[in-house]
Amino acid sequence: MSAGPVLLWVRRPPHSTAHFSEAVRVASMATALSVPLRMLFIADGVRVLIAGQEPYLLGPPVEKTLQDIVTADRPALVHAPSLERRGLVGEQLARGVPFRLIDDEEAAQWILNAARTVPL
Repeated sequence: MSAGPVLLWVRRPPHSTAHFSEAVRVASMATALSVPLRMLFIADGVRVLIAGQEPYLLGPPVEKTLQDIVTADRPALVHAPSLERRGLVGEQLARGVPFRLIDDEEAAQWILNAARTVPL
């Protein structure tokens, strides 16, 4: 087993699914147990981080939801090619969520070096 963190892949759109909620639940438990964890937003999962959405009408905004999970020391990993394929740029992402844009090669390295991967 690799010594890397647990890697949660958020790869589904935020609307009409519970995948992001499940990712947050798993991430919150891991954080509470001091398990090293990183979140990778890839494919349609990048849409979770788009600024100006109002899903908090049913729950807290994404910035609040991720505040203890994604930090300046552990920024969200956002797959830049996934953004580009959807006509999005980093400036369109929520300002309150620390993130780092990564390319295909770095995404692959995170996946390969993770102790465990959890695709949601």
